[in-house]
Amino acid sequence: MEQSVKDTLRAYIMEHFDIPADDPDFGDDVHLFDYGFVDSLGATEIIMFLEDTYHVEIGQKDIILYPMNTVNEIAEVVERKLAER
Repeated sequence: MEQSVKDTLRAYIMEHFDIPADDPDFGDDVHLFDYGFVDSLGATEIIMFLEDTYHVEIGQKDIILYPMNTVNEIAEVVERKLAER
């Protein structure tokens, strides 16, 4: 069974940013930047991961148009890009 964008993204963030599975503050609707899980360099790494994994382009326009602060918000942008193909 293929993982959803959200599941793949969540797993990447947890592994790449060393977030324990039982962290009570981490969830799909948590603001990744306000809670200190990800910084600006990390945001760039997440975008590069998503572009490589899903072969989509997330440009400056997308970052301005769509909120991309939570796992859910970021996954929605990727899913929108995939649907546009």
